[in-house]
Amino acid sequence: MTNKLKILFFGILALTFSVSAQNGQDNFETELIGEHMFGVQFIWDGYGTAQITEEDGVLKIKGKQYSDNKEEYVLLDGTITVIDERNFTVKGHLKLFTLGCCGLLDRKINYTFRKTGSRKYYRLKEREDLCGQYTCAYYLDIFE
Repeated sequence: MTNKLKILFFGILALTFSVSAQNGQDNFETELIGEHMFGVQFIWDGYGTAQITEEDGVLKIKGKQYSDNKEEYVLLDGTITVIDERNFTVKGHLKLFTLGCCGLLDRKINYTFRKTGSRKYYRLKEREDLCGQYTCAYYLDIFE
């Protein structure tokens, strides 16, 4: 094969993989859109919901979970950037209050959610950032 043909062949091959990878990411983004179970494990009354929508090509998330008496809660509002099929980031605002753990957390965030193994949820990767690991380690999850 001549050098020109090799360059052409590998160029077409690279373009094919690039388009295929982009289509895979687009499909994954489409699968994220909709309502999901959402919450933190220290609110014992059941999970809440997270709504993921797409507006002008941007994925947005609004999540909420409340205890039955509405005293404890977690609220998430932000934009999603997909990294790959198992990881995405949420940039926005998180407000969380639990009585038996770290109290009120109210902050701007840029956190990664990751799905590992055969799990059916994406778990907050930077969970130790929410509270000291010897106080409370929050498991904040967004289900498929």
